[in-house]
Amino acid sequence: MAPAQSQSAARFSIGGLAVAVAALVVLSASPSLANGDTDTDLASLLAFKAQLSDPPGVLATNWTVADGGGSSFCGWVGVTCSRRRQRVTALSLPDVSLLGNLAPHVGNLSFLSFLNLTNTGLTGSIPANLGRLRRLRYLLLSNNALSNGIPPALGNLTSLQFLELGRNMLSSQIPPDLFLRMPNLAQISLKGNHFSGRIPPQMFNNTPVLKYIHFGNNSLSGPIPDGISSLSMLELLNLQFNHLSGPVPQAIYNMSNLHVLLLPYNNLTGPIPDNRSFSLPMLQQISLGVNKFSGPFPSGLVTS
Repeated sequence: MAPAQSQSAARFSIGGLAVAVAALVVLSASPSLANGDTDTDLASLLAFKAQLSDPPGVLATNWTVADGGGSSFCGWVGVTCSRRRQRVTALSLPDVSLLGNLAPHVGNLSFLSFLNLTNTGLTGSIPANLGRLRRLRYLLLSNNALSNGIPPALGNLTSLQFLELGRNMLSSQIPPDLFLRMPNLAQISLKGNHFSGRIPPQMFNNTPVLKYIHFGNNSLSGPIPDGISSLSMLELLNLQFNHLSGPVPQAIYNMSNLHVLLLPYNNLTGPIPDNRSFSLPMLQQISLGVNKFSGPFPSGLVTS
């Protein structure tokens, strides 16, 4: 399995198992690397460390280069390496007070599949260089103070399964093509930021296994994209506390795997379908309050 993950990422442990199996396949088919490649990983980790003040001294006391250099970084706290290649495959330091910018050099860890820096006091921008990590499956950067927009280059993360950027200070619009090359994406959280503008209508055109969307507590406007209703595996949709307007796409009321539907505190309009026009057999929680809906509330939604 992957290293310790955020609680929300743990919801989909099957995806984590798939990552582990895929990693073993890659490793078994790969020859040994020259020292130059491990030197690149070492330099990248040291550059990452240099950008952080590290108040508790976790990196200062543990991330030290042994006499003779080599691949000693594989024993550093938070670092996991592949067995044969001795390349960094995971960097996981959740809840460690690191404080500082995320160095763009992390994008040089070309074998990285798991990056978890949740709640570590990161500031500044998300480096566009992270878009070079073609093997990355988990990008977990929630609960920090990251600012500015999402780099469009993150759209190059074609192996990504979990994207957690919630509870930061990110702003601007969501890049329109961000998810178009992420067919394995299972979970997205952008909650609790300052994103504005429309949810791009084409955003979900190539995310067939997506189960979790949390865009709540932003400043998004415009309509809910029709493409959301085509996500047959979707279990949670949370768009609460935005400025979304227009009607809810009718097909959302017919999503057979949807467990949670949270749309309160928007400017949504139109009627809610009657009992003959929706089927939410797995629904466990729904909230549509503080909008501008008209007409009666279907009794079937209460009992579905």
